[in-house]
Amino acid sequence: MEIHSDDDGWVFDEIDPLIADLLRILPASASVEDDAARSRVFSAPTAGEDKSADDDWREYVEPGLRELFQSHTDTVATDLATMKTDAGNCSLRIPMEHGRAWIHTLNQARLALGARHEVVEGDSNSRRQHSGEKSFALMQIDFYAMLLSLLLRRTEL
Repeated sequence: MEIHSDDDGWVFDEIDPLIADLLRILPASASVEDDAARSRVFSAPTAGEDKSADDDWREYVEPGLRELFQSHTDTVATDLATMKTDAGNCSLRIPMEHGRAWIHTLNQARLALGARHEVVEGDSNSRRQHSGEKSFALMQIDFYAMLLSLLLRRTEL
């Protein structure tokens, strides 16, 4: 995959079919519908030490964050629907004004996947001990982190 940026946004060219599939499942990966992901993405600010502050957070802050995060995920899904396929390779254009949505959705997916699959720091070092869904989640987390890093780096230019 090649990534080019200009004043209008980013272009991903020559996207391998596997990478295209990882991109297509990004919105679902960022979902916070399950308890583990929701608890991680919308974690209480005092982690239970101040129940009143945590309750206020859930009542006043979390709904706005939930709406903002969903709008970012929707933007990413809309962009992904424009992905073009030609002779087995795909290309995708992300408008510059959608950059923040992509950055937030990639990070949210990493957090949600980590919580959903109980990923801990040592899991990256012991990949061979994992198989199935957790192994796939670790690959997704790494890919989304790499893509997030690239977008952030290109945003700083």
